[in-house]
Amino acid sequence: MTKTFIRLLGLFLYFIPIIGNAQIKKIGVPFITNYNPKTYKAASENWDLLQNSKGMLFFANHFGIMQFDGVRWSIVTQPENRSMVRSLAIDKNDKMYVGAQGDFGYTVQLSNGQYKYTSLVKLLPDSAKNFGDVLHTVIRNNEVIFFSNEEIFIYKNNKIKVIRPNEKFDEFFEVNKDIYVSDDVRGLLKLKDDALVEIQNSAQFIGMKIRKIFETKNGLLFLTQKKGLFLYQNNQLKPFVTEADYLFKPYQISAGIQLSDGYFGIGTRQTGLIVIDSAGHLIQHINKQMGLQNDYVTNLKVDTAGNLWVTLKEGISMIQIASPLSRILDSSNAETKIYCSQIYQNKLYIATDNGVFWLDWEAYKKGENENIRFQHISGMSENVWNVGVFGNSLLAFEKNGVFEIKGNSAQLLAKTDGAWQGVLIPNHPDLLLVGGYNGLYLLKNINNSWVYQHKIKGFDESSRIIVTEKNGSIWIAHGYKGVYKIKFNTTFDAVLNVEFYNQEAGFPSSLFLNTFKINDQILFGTRKGVYKQDSHSKKMIPDALFKKYLGLESHIRLLKADNQNNIWYISGENTGKMTQKASGKFAVEELPFRKLRYLYVPGFENIQTTANGDVFFGTQEGLIHYNATKSRKYQSKYKAIISEVKCIFPKDSLLFSSRYDVLPTNTESANDTLSPVLSYSNNALHFSFASLCYDEADATKYEYWLEGFEPKWSDWSLQTEKEYTNLSEGEYVFHVRAKNIYDVVSEEAVFRFEISPPWYRTSWAYILYLMLFGVLIYAIIKYQKNLAERDREQLILNQEKELLRNRAELNEQKLALEQQNMTIMRENLETTINLKNAKVASSTVNLIHLNEILLSIKELIGQIDKKNDQNVNFSLLTKINRIIDHELKGDQHWNEFEEIFNQLHDNFMQRLKSSFPELTPRDMRLCAYLRMNFNTKEIAPLLGISVRGVEDTRYRIRKKLQLSSEANITEFILNF
Repeated sequence: MTKTFIRLLGLFLYFIPIIGNAQIKKIGVPFITNYNPKTYKAASENWDLLQNSKGMLFFANHFGIMQFDGVRWSIVTQPENRSMVRSLAIDKNDKMYVGAQGDFGYTVQLSNGQYKYTSLVKLLPDSAKNFGDVLHTVIRNNEVIFFSNEEIFIYKNNKIKVIRPNEKFDEFFEVNKDIYVSDDVRGLLKLKDDALVEIQNSAQFIGMKIRKIFETKNGLLFLTQKKGLFLYQNNQLKPFVTEADYLFKPYQISAGIQLSDGYFGIGTRQTGLIVIDSAGHLIQHINKQMGLQNDYVTNLKVDTAGNLWVTLKEGISMIQIASPLSRILDSSNAETKIYCSQIYQNKLYIATDNGVFWLDWEAYKKGENENIRFQHISGMSENVWNVGVFGNSLLAFEKNGVFEIKGNSAQLLAKTDGAWQGVLIPNHPDLLLVGGYNGLYLLKNINNSWVYQHKIKGFDESSRIIVTEKNGSIWIAHGYKGVYKIKFNTTFDAVLNVEFYNQEAGFPSSLFLNTFKINDQILFGTRKGVYKQDSHSKKMIPDALFKKYLGLESHIRLLKADNQNNIWYISGENTGKMTQKASGKFAVEELPFRKLRYLYVPGFENIQTTANGDVFFGTQEGLIHYNATKSRKYQSKYKAIISEVKCIFPKDSLLFSSRYDVLPTNTESANDTLSPVLSYSNNALHFSFASLCYDEADATKYEYWLEGFEPKWSDWSLQTEKEYTNLSEGEYVFHVRAKNIYDVVSEEAVFRFEISPPWYRTSWAYILYLMLFGVLIYAIIKYQKNLAERDREQLILNQEKELLRNRAELNEQKLALEQQNMTIMRENLETTINLKNAKVASSTVNLIHLNEILLSIKELIGQIDKKNDQNVNFSLLTKINRIIDHELKGDQHWNEFEEIFNQLHDNFMQRLKSSFPELTPRDMRLCAYLRMNFNTKEIAPLLGISVRGVEDTRYRIRKKLQLSSEANITEFILNF
């Protein structure tokens, strides 16, 4: 219910601007915007158009239904048979009904932006399917009527009723709620109860080739193709004479539309658009020479903003008939940059960079445009900076000097080094001060003619801007230096005094200063507002009045008062009018003049006003006219739209678009919003957007905001596309809104979408991560426990090692101590051994010596015995000898020796005896002496035998020891 109410309200608002704003200006040519086939990239022919509840425009093009959103053109759908589209109609739900060639049906928009076409021809019987172009499609009540020359189809409740002619239908008309059909056999018919009935005297319409019917207060107005206009009243048909009949009959009427206040727009086949009023007066004739791109008009419609859209045989044109601004053009359109305009003796003069031109202003205002041309004033062909009326003369100020214009020619009055403009000297109306490129010049009015006098001495600056005061002071603004205030001497041939004002005098800057005279007050335009001179300090200060209304942030380029106490201004890029109210306050109006932005010639902005309320603006694109009686509503709401959304990575893939065949269609119904969920790989998006405001669409600015990514709205810019890359997962809302040249902000458009997280950031992934985290925690705890256990074991091991090391150190210390004790003991033992060895050696030496003595004694006794010395007692000798033998045997001494020897040589005797039991005691004694490294000679006395006996004993011992003949017995004994 709410949606239906909103749509009905939208349709109601759709028609309100048409009623209030569609009247076209009579003076000048409305602004025209042309769209050629190269611009919209489709077929040149367009037959019909409509606008939906949002404000979107659709055109019946040869290639299909073409959409225009103010920025982009696109074919959005085609009939099933791919034929051309000839007619369109739309219901309150934005369902479009389409008439094509041999086909008709309807189209709806899906949630992805696509338009789905459904043909209704399948509901027809086979006998009714052979028809040509469906020229008209009309929605009436709860039925849709499709008209072709062969048949009329009435679609209702999913059924189609077919009405056939006797031969062929000619044309179809919707007049309010009535439907009329012209028939070459029966004349004019009216549709009643799904049947065609003849109106009264219908035969008089046979062969008229009616192209449009309008209902007026005087009856039905008929537009015929070649016979002009007719009025049908009281069942009588009579010609309706107009001022445009000379155009209608030869150039053939093709279409028509009823505008407000009884105006009619009539399209022709060969001469463009003609506008007449209810009385038949010619208001406008807009053809190719006046800016229309083609003279063959196929259809006419007015949009919600009051603009007239004209479909042509080649291209589309938008005529801004609701604007109070228009261009002063003629068919030649010869003028270029305009520096000044002036009305003099009912003629409009314009100063351009190619000289001065004029046209008959009174005739032009009356609409006699067909035969009016701008005519060139001969004698000047270069930049003319100003034209003005001084006394009874029209003077022009040109590059080569001052000229007087008379008729169609100009006469040089004063050759100067360039002339910018002229002003009358206060209190001396016969003296004209001319500002030149390098100073000032004086002209005097003598016998109603201006005569050059001289150049004024003492001032040689460029004097393009001059303003005078009542007291005779002259103010001259130099755009790059500052402002001069000068006074002349009494003869006006020299400058008496010069005062100079620049930034040091209080101006915000010395550059781009200007001076104006408003209500006898000298004011100055600066880059930071309007200034005036303080009467006491003589400093330049901001003017309070203009500070209040214009501020101090804009460059004031022009201030000019008209004769109705309005103050016109150009501030920054804005043109405006300050109108004083009865209370003394001012109302500021700028919106009607926004179209003038960027059109002025920089530095030569000019506004000309007249007593009749006409205002002229000189621009780079010709002369523009304004009339305050033509009003328009500028605060109308409109919509911003999102035209297209696509993912740009890894490859372009469209999410939302109305372009034909770029997205797969489906059977879903159109929704109010679309909220796709995108994979993380598609996290780079490109948005295209536009606004459904067609007035100066190129100047519309946009701001956008991606909620969820950006903290606030962007700055306003002319950009109609925005790209985002590397978006993280989450929900986003893209917002966009527009601001047109009238600073009206559109309704917001939004696109919601969601980016899914990558697989590694999904819920399942987080569960897996949680599990892995648990496992990791468990592993860490386990590892920590193992590590702690290993650390404990390592600690115990280290402690054990430390204990062992300590023990080892103690053992080492103990061993060292023992070794030290052993060393001491060894040293003591060695000392003891040495002592014993010494003792043994000594004993042995003594024994050897003793044995040697004994042997010597024995030998001597033997010698005695041999000599039988009688003097010696034999028995005594025998006893001595026995004693010696006993000592030589040395058993007692041997036992002591053996005990000491075993102690010194690790029980050598016992080990040797154990190993070799066959050894005799004598053998053992010999081995002991060999161990002591005694030689044979030393051993012999110890054994009490001879050396030979020792050798024999050694031999016997070798055998017992089982030594080879090569072995050394001594080495064996020493190593045993």
